[in-house]
Amino acid sequence: MKVKVVIYDADKTLWDHYNISEFREPIKVINRDEIEDAEGRKLRVFPDVRSTLEELKSRNLIIAMATWNFPEKAERILEILDLRRYFDVVVARDFPYKFVMINEILSELRKRGIYAKPEDVIFVDDRRAHFGNVWLYVGRVKCVEMWRDISSHSEILKLIE
Repeated sequence: MKVKVVIYDADKTLWDHYNISEFREPIKVINRDEIEDAEGRKLRVFPDVRSTLEELKSRNLIIAMATWNFPEKAERILEILDLRRYFDVVVARDFPYKFVMINEILSELRKRGIYAKPEDVIFVDDRRAHFGNVWLYVGRVKCVEMWRDISSHSEILKLIE
């Protein structure tokens, strides 16, 4: 399998908060990997996220996001954390259907002249419950459950070699 695209979930996959759509402005930067919203909610980026994204980029892989969050919140948090620059496509929706989001990502890539088959894709999410519909409606995507199939972000690099 030649991986071309790595698609990430956001909440509880890239960072420790379960729902960034709850975050309220103003958002304060505590440090490079941690923020706090107006109501005291905190979010911390998991270890190795930045270095893994950097390495994926250096290997010329497409990086995308499929997240069940309000689009404006997802974009805002990614910008504040300086993570947006790693993602070629971000699809955030206020519904949980990851298979729809992944199809949107693949469609957007085709519009850009990038053709990836389902078997060229790794999808990383902290909830295995999404995988069945991904396989049914998208195809043979390599689905990886964060914290169960792999225990650190750097392990993603082994899956693409």
